Amino acid sequence: MRTDRGLDRLITFVDAVVAIAITLLVLPLVEVLGRPAREMDLAAVLAEDAAQFGAFLLSFVVIARLWLAHHRLVEHVGAYDSTFVVVNLGWVLTIVVLPFATQVLAVYGTDRLAIATYIGTMTASSACLSVLSVLVWRRQPLRRAGTATQPNLPWASLVTTGTLVVALLVGVLIPAINYFALLLLFLTGPVEGRWHRRATAIPH
Repeated sequence: MRTDRGLDRLITFVDAVVAIAITLLVLPLVEVLGRPAREMDLAAVLAEDAAQFGAFLLSFVVIARLWLAHHRLVEHVGAYDSTFVVVNLGWVLTIVVLPFATQVLAVYGTDRLAIATYIGTMTASSACLSVLSVLVWRRQPLRRAGTATQPNLPWASLVTTGTLVVALLVGVLIPAINYFALLLLFLTGPVEGRWHRRATAIPH
């Protein structure tokens, strides 16, 4: 295991990258308002570029939710190893790609490849969080002193990732549904609860 200082630097780096990525989301909106010689009032501009603004809001919420999940996870981490670092860097990569995927969504709309790019990036990010959760669950030396050992797998993260995989397949294979497939995420709470109850009912 490495030093506390090294862990602090890793988490600080990850947080800084997330902050930059979430800030970059607004740049296309600034460009929209900065186009020269526009003869429309603000309301017309906002209506014309509604896709840009909608994509911004959606991706802001997505990155914020992913960061919160990562934040809750590292609250239980007191050490790290090379695998933990590599998976964190993989997760950071997905966050860095999200502003690009957001712009793809705004420009190409319901094109199949655009759907795959956007939902696929979210799925990859969630998958990295699931791997991190499993690492912390399985490797007691990674956990902060005083953190209770989890008796079961981190169901919340695994259910969310599984739901995103389904949403990706549905959104790409059924273009009429497209990004509405992400509404499946509202099912993660009930599914996770049922799965968790069944798991805890099994004697250990």
